Amino acid sequence: MPFLLLFAAASLRALHWQQQARPAMLMAHADVLRQRTIAVDPGHGGPDPGAKGGGLVEKNLVLDIALRLEALLKQAGAEPLLTRSDDDQFTDGTPITESKREELSHRAEIANQANAHVFLSVHANAFPESRWHGAQVFYQRGSAEGRRLAEAIQAELVRMLPPNKRRALAGDFRVLRESKMPAVIVEVGFLSNPQEAAKLADPEYRQRMAEAIFSGLIRYYRGIPSPPAAS
Repeated sequence: MPFLLLFAAASLRALHWQQQARPAMLMAHADVLRQRTIAVDPGHGGPDPGAKGGGLVEKNLVLDIALRLEALLKQAGAEPLLTRSDDDQFTDGTPITESKREELSHRAEIANQANAHVFLSVHANAFPESRWHGAQVFYQRGSAEGRRLAEAIQAELVRMLPPNKRRALAGDFRVLRESKMPAVIVEVGFLSNPQEAAKLADPEYRQRMAEAIFSGLIRYYRGIPSPPAAS
């Protein structure tokens, strides 16, 4: 067999091994998630598509990542709770409407009613300038546990999906403000950046994104200090 074909075959075998080995290595440390209720909120939905870019629509992209995260959480023995598992209604059967204020409050209420341990709202970013890139986590200003959760997930996004020098940031967000548990918004990247949108269009990259968020939850519950953000 020609060298290039041998090299290609070996590369494919290595990629397949990495795809299989990553979740196994994560699960080896995931016992801290067992029986914890993790609320996962895929943003937007129904009449609200969210951001668009690179042929992607935010509401569909974040639902795909949320479903991948749900599968990892189930494998770890956690109890994932998705606020929506399809496009046009919440898991409790309530239709997703154009009333943004009511919709955000309802997302938080689903998690509150379930006494979820943490709340993760998954979104994608966009900006008029295409140069901005990188996944980033936001927490509610004044929430010490929200900050610790955000920094743990941000640390894993930076570690597992380079290059990324972003850091967790505080803000004031209704969906987080009304959540009774540690809560964060995970922005998985910028659809306005062609290179990042191309990555997010790749199912393998979306799987790695779900794994990074999952790994951040493990870091949070294990109390592993987050490294200082890159300057």
